[in-house]
Amino acid sequence: MRHSKTAMEYLLAITRIILLIPIYLFFGLLGLGLLFIYFFSEANYYRTVIFFLQLWAQCSCLFFNIKVKVSHGPKVVPGSLIIANHVGVPDIFVMGACFPSFFVAKSEIKRWPGMGWLTQLGATIFVDRNRKQQVRSTVNQIQYRLKAKCSVILFPEAQATDGKSILPFKSSHFESAVQLEKPIVPVVIRYHDNKKPSIACWYNINFLTHLVRLLKQKQLDVTIQILPSLEGEVDRKILAKKCYDVMQSSYLASID
Repeated sequence: MRHSKTAMEYLLAITRIILLIPIYLFFGLLGLGLLFIYFFSEANYYRTVIFFLQLWAQCSCLFFNIKVKVSHGPKVVPGSLIIANHVGVPDIFVMGACFPSFFVAKSEIKRWPGMGWLTQLGATIFVDRNRKQQVRSTVNQIQYRLKAKCSVILFPEAQATDGKSILPFKSSHFESAVQLEKPIVPVVIRYHDNKKPSIACWYNINFLTHLVRLLKQKQLDVTIQILPSLEGEVDRKILAKKCYDVMQSSYLASID
């Protein structure tokens, strides 16, 4: 019986791979086409790309059978800096499906086969955490998108976690919203698969193992809680701490 279940899981994983490759290839070629169409209009390019990024994320949720329940708070205004806790790769699909936005991601992703190409065509803002002098450039890139009324999703823990709690936030990139007086929208991600840690967690395992586990998972349930936006704070460190406190409190209160 156990061998039969394992075989079915791998069959599901192979089926998903076969279906996902042409879908992701289509979105990659679409992104390349948009790059040429809007070559001389970066703002229009950004606004068009986030529409297709959301569609790509929704397709990913569909093929990975990720069921998203949104606990609605205030409406998220375009041009917001959206802050979320980070558990694993499904966070990208879930957040992208819920919010038409760009992502801030670690620079290593650019070197991943397939995924690196897609993220670059999706105008992802890459961060090299070994180069602290790059912070100003990253803040500028975030601000350009916020000014174009495009929201940006940031995972300020700066790493995936085991899902037990939320790690203290890095505050540097909060400066982009502070300077432009843009709203900070805290969003709490919580998975419900009764595994400790969750299948969604990319923690103390390599990327391939993490991906295979996701491909084999029949269904993944997740709740997204949108908390009231934070505005008016002029100190990024205080703002990051306030954001962390409300998210950590909400997250710990929601633990099954």
